[in-house]
Amino acid sequence: MRRLLIVALLALVLPAMSGCRSTRDDARSEFTEQLEQEGGLPREVAECVADRFFAARTTEELSAFFERVELTESEQAEFAMLGEECTALSTSTTSTS
Repeated sequence: MRRLLIVALLALVLPAMSGCRSTRDDARSEFTEQLEQEGGLPREVAECVADRFFAARTTEELSAFFERVELTESEQAEFAMLGEECTALSTSTTSTS
């Protein structure tokens, strides 16, 4: 599963390179791809969700998140909220274009 791949990436690379922006970017990119492929989100919405999720967390918090197999109830609620907000933003951007 992709989540396991992301966990491995973060477990090996993020602790050693916690100040390196590109590693965090790689993890965000992989997470965005997972949201698209496994979550069925459109690319624009997946990018928005991932951007907001990553922006609200430190590297250590992200590592802890990816080490767990299941989402907490709080994370489930956060992803639902982010999905709704990002879908609304995507819809409003599309309708005004």
